Amino acid sequence: MAVTRQTDLLRRTTDEVFTIVRCSGCGLQYVNPRPTPEEIRRYYAEHYSFHVAPTRFRRIVANVLDFVANSMLCRIAACVPYLNRKLAARVKPRIADPVLRYLRTGAKPRILDIGCGAGTSAHFWGHRGALLDYKRVASVYGVETDNEARHALEKSGIVAFASLNDIAAAERFDVIRMNWSLEHVHSPARYFKFIAEHLKKHGKAVIAMPNYDGLLYRMAPDCVELPIHLYHFRPRDILNYAQKFDLTVVESTTLSYPEMYVVAATAFPAVRKFIDGGIGAIEARQMQKTLSRFDAFGLGNDMLFVLEKAA
Repeated sequence: MAVTRQTDLLRRTTDEVFTIVRCSGCGLQYVNPRPTPEEIRRYYAEHYSFHVAPTRFRRIVANVLDFVANSMLCRIAACVPYLNRKLAARVKPRIADPVLRYLRTGAKPRILDIGCGAGTSAHFWGHRGALLDYKRVASVYGVETDNEARHALEKSGIVAFASLNDIAAAERFDVIRMNWSLEHVHSPARYFKFIAEHLKKHGKAVIAMPNYDGLLYRMAPDCVELPIHLYHFRPRDILNYAQKFDLTVVESTTLSYPEMYVVAATAFPAVRKFIDGGIGAIEARQMQKTLSRFDAFGLGNDMLFVLEKAA
């Protein structure tokens, strides 16, 4: 059955309209028909942010802004009009990067990041959760289809693969991460199968993605990034995949942050009823407290799963 129809209102790469459907059997929701792997490339913005490697100076500035936005210093810095809006965009819940736990467990771990972009940012965890930062204490590897981003990885001394097919069957990793990349792939089952086959015993898979059961999508089901998000997962979908491929769910949580609503309101009228226009840093911090209460009930707009290979 059809769930919603929409064009690319956020990045405006096309006027084509795409349909999200729900499987009548398992409930999985996906774009149908889907652009082929060859066609999908043209729907990514020319300078898609995660494919571009920022300068070292920009990375330092981003880290400082993240720290200030989520600390007591925010109240002071927010008095500067120019900083006020920039800080508001970086207010987020306090959720530690789960990969860091496995970087402190002794021997140098092997980490594979699937859909890692240029390796300089980990989206929610920023530059401090990126492959480039992990490289100091771990053996890191990336899978990235974009040629420019892959070239940036190689320049940084990171082993980069163009696809899963380039990784030898005998390779095993302590951690396999998919940070907001699973929703972009054409066959999620293939990636879960790969994870099950390439994790070491008791290895961990860290997977983060949009939560289509989240409050934002309940308010506005058409508030989606089409067509580059090919699948629109709910927690039950990830549980189904984990069970199918004998992976144990170690932990799961949902999360939200104010800037997601601010950006969505620029393109989707239903969200505009909830929040209209930009907000300042102090207002964003107050809003974050409210959103975190919804997160605790599984209504966060993103979700994070840590899966383990037991045998």
